[in-house]
Amino acid sequence: MKNLISVACLFAFLLLAACSSLSTATSNVIKENTWYPIGKVISNDSFEIVVGDHIEQVTFLSLDVVDINHEVLGDRVHEFLTSQLTASEEVSLSFDQEVRNESGQLQAIVQLKDGTKLNEVLLEAGYAKVLIVEPNIKMENIYKKHEQLAKSSKTGIWYDEHETSNEDVALKETTYKGIRLSVVKEDQKAIISNYTSQDLDLSDWKLVSVTGNQIYIFEDLILEPGETAIIYSKNIDHTSEKNALYWGNDFIWSLSEKESAELYNTNNELIAEWTE
Repeated sequence: MKNLISVACLFAFLLLAACSSLSTATSNVIKENTWYPIGKVISNDSFEIVVGDHIEQVTFLSLDVVDINHEVLGDRVHEFLTSQLTASEEVSLSFDQEVRNESGQLQAIVQLKDGTKLNEVLLEAGYAKVLIVEPNIKMENIYKKHEQLAKSSKTGIWYDEHETSNEDVALKETTYKGIRLSVVKEDQKAIISNYTSQDLDLSDWKLVSVTGNQIYIFEDLILEPGETAIIYSKNIDHTSEKNALYWGNDFIWSLSEKESAELYNTNNELIAEWTE
């Protein structure tokens, strides 16, 4: 009997240890749209977050942030970044194709508690340049627009007229004509119309809600000449519309903010855009 009790106790102990281990492992999985406490700010382009029982380092996706040793802006950028992260206390992350860089850091779009996209703010202030490393290209056109605005207003690092971009900042555009994109915010739907004389293969194309930084990727879909695709933010029952698609979120298009939408093909070329 004692042996049976001992075996039972040992089994219970091992089961408890396994569950504890599983719980810890699960808590350390990086998830999008989850709030993580801020650790320390390491440099102008990296900081720590607390994930479960360990610390992760985060860097800014597709950005080349002004170095802390920059003689004019280094300290200013560091103070700005520190104040923004400290005030938020927590951040939410989203990713592109590669979640980590070669150094093992999480490379992310960083959102603050008030909804601010910190990557975009750094570009708008002239505290960073666009740095695209394939295959992480989903933010390329959006970030280049922010860089161009900062550059044209000579903000931040662009006060120096000799400062140059890391690459050609021209937006990727295409020779496609006759493709129209529109959004009806009240109905929470985007509409893509093919006014060309050819079939349009939308497979793996991307529809971007610029304000919300949300992306819809098309599966297999061919739009014939004159056809329209309608992408709803949520499933609508009993629709008879052909090519009715569902984003999978309840709310995409903000009714209180100015919105814009962009459509990209598989080469990340800007095919069509809509702006209020």
